[in-house]
Amino acid sequence: MPAPRRTSPLALAAFALTACRAVPGELPICPAVVAGARALEADTRVLPPAAWFQVLIPAITRPALTLPEQPRECSGRPLTPDPRAPAPLPPRPLAESDLTFGEGPEGQLLVWARAVHFADGTALGPVALVRWVDRGLEIRGIGPLWAPTRRVRLRLEALGPDHLLVADGERCEFNHHSPAACTREIALLPLHGRRFLPADLVEGDTAGAARLAVTDRRDTPLADGWVRRAELRRHLRVDAASAVISESIVIRDCDPRAAPEVCQDQLHARDDRPLRLDGGRLVTTASAWTHLTGEPHVP
Repeated sequence: MPAPRRTSPLALAAFALTACRAVPGELPICPAVVAGARALEADTRVLPPAAWFQVLIPAITRPALTLPEQPRECSGRPLTPDPRAPAPLPPRPLAESDLTFGEGPEGQLLVWARAVHFADGTALGPVALVRWVDRGLEIRGIGPLWAPTRRVRLRLEALGPDHLLVADGERCEFNHHSPAACTREIALLPLHGRRFLPADLVEGDTAGAARLAVTDRRDTPLADGWVRRAELRRHLRVDAASAVISESIVIRDCDPRAAPEVCQDQLHARDDRPLRLDGGRLVTTASAWTHLTGEPHVP
């Protein structure tokens, strides 16, 4: 009996160019991308970075891994920056460091390929929900993710009949990667059927990009030389029935001239805000942080 035919990573990526669009009625938005008998990649669950990029951004130039002028993700939709994003940094060849992987439900894989980078420490690129099958892999969901780029963690949470992608990472402004210059943020992206679709985050009567600062701090000078220090910590809890943004707020008056610094507690507050999907938007109540500091959510 002849040995099963093995398919190389280069062949897999080449086949992906023609097989990425799903036939109407099929569940995968990009069907199995390896032709022929059982593929080596399906056995090992390993693809080289260049193959991942070509699966997710088919028109990428190899071997340089440079983007076309108008890059599109696997299903053919353009990677268009959010109008609120800053001007993109000059394009450069992509590298392995531009890929992030996470565990999806039922043994599936989340993959984010960062294609367009911005000076505020965020990037835009296709994120995909991938399932390995005997003949290779299937793209079970795909769409554009705009999120912080440093130390990113991806997870997919069930939320009612849909799912919510949570991308937790650090946003470090370009050329300022010291810890003090970085802000940890959570980016949110709903998955409707087989598409990740960007959604505004509506907080009370304000709307912005679906990103939340995990921590924040505001220092306000007082007339006597002390400083009023407000500190915020956020946590997102998601289960099959609901999602909640939990906020812990502490306000202290501190004397920065003292050694060690002397502080007096003024307020400890907790705010649990329900988060729901509503007509393509993520909706929650206004944050107590906004009321206490006068700083609205404007990502």
